Amino acid sequence: MGGSSGGASILDLHTGALSMATNFVNIYKLIESKPQKEEVFSEKDFEVYRTVKNKIRETIAIHFGISSAQLYLTDPTFFSRLTEKSAQTKHDEYWHKHVDKHTYKSFHFTSLLYLSTYGEDFSGGRFLFTDETSNNTIIIEPKLGRLSAFTSGSENEHFVERVTSGTRFAITVSFTCDPKFAIKDPQIVRHKN
Repeated sequence: MGGSSGGASILDLHTGALSMATNFVNIYKLIESKPQKEEVFSEKDFEVYRTVKNKIRETIAIHFGISSAQLYLTDPTFFSRLTEKSAQTKHDEYWHKHVDKHTYKSFHFTSLLYLSTYGEDFSGGRFLFTDETSNNTIIIEPKLGRLSAFTSGSENEHFVERVTSGTRFAITVSFTCDPKFAIKDPQIVRHKN
């Protein structure tokens, strides 16, 4: 239904943002605009999403020694598909070093749940933490079901290598400790007939 013209596509279930060609569209409005309404998502899909999100939140709470009640889902939280296609817009250029907190002020914890495996489903696309002061690099090789979670500040500057073949899938689930940045779980959109 969607897909970027470049190498990076996203779907945000909360806002409905979906990569399409060189733009973003709202998948919920797109579904509504079709003469034949189709059920793209089921209540079961959203139930699975909530279960996974809650397990990630609990894992972060345990690992970082904080109460899960202090962790609120924040945006953006999205599914991503990365391919070897050349970038068509700045949104396709996922390989630049960055700090999540600088890009998204609400982030306190970032997590990625990998939905495909490095070396089997794709080449390139590894996740690299960089530390220029110590000239140290930590490499995370994505693997189906592997969770990577980290604090979102400048202590965790990182980037993703360009995918050179295949398709890399992941879901980024972000959390804040500030309730004013909390977002609600996505809800199934019912069609009006």
